[in-house]
Amino acid sequence: MKKFYINLLKSLLYIAFIITTKFKKQKLNDYFSRKFLEINNDYVLKKIKKKINGKILILLPHCIQLYDCEYKITSDINNCRVCGKCVIYNFVDIQNKYQNVEIKIATGGTLARKYVKEIKPNLIIAVACKRDLISGIKDAEPFLVYGVFNKIKGEPVSIQQLLWMIFMKF
Repeated sequence: MKKFYINLLKSLLYIAFIITTKFKKQKLNDYFSRKFLEINNDYVLKKIKKKINGKILILLPHCIQLYDCEYKITSDINNCRVCGKCVIYNFVDIQNKYQNVEIKIATGGTLARKYVKEIKPNLIIAVACKRDLISGIKDAEPFLVYGVFNKIKGEPVSIQQLLWMIFMKF
């Protein structure tokens, strides 16, 4: 029964998020998106404490790669030359270290959904901008998706913050 109430609350928050997006109510929109993510992530953490064996998919936005890098990693993260100019090399290291972790770079929701359908992970850790992350979590149901907002303030996402947020939770 608790799952029913959590799903109902998430659905109501999602509807409020969509409405405030349409009517450009930024403060309310930020509030509803944060609440949606908070409730979702708490639920995911409670579910995986029982079991976290199986495949983990880390979905990342393509904007974390250096924009003028000639080695595009959207089709395969192993195309990274590990030069250290952007944050991708950290994720290449994570994928090589952990057998059950697969890291994919998505250029948008369609590609992200394709990866989820192909891999069928037990847990998804997704990083995206607010709108894409909230709608992506809803689209990916019934998969467990732990979401992290990609906070861009003139710069790509901070890898230290991102890795800290992800791995301190698990």
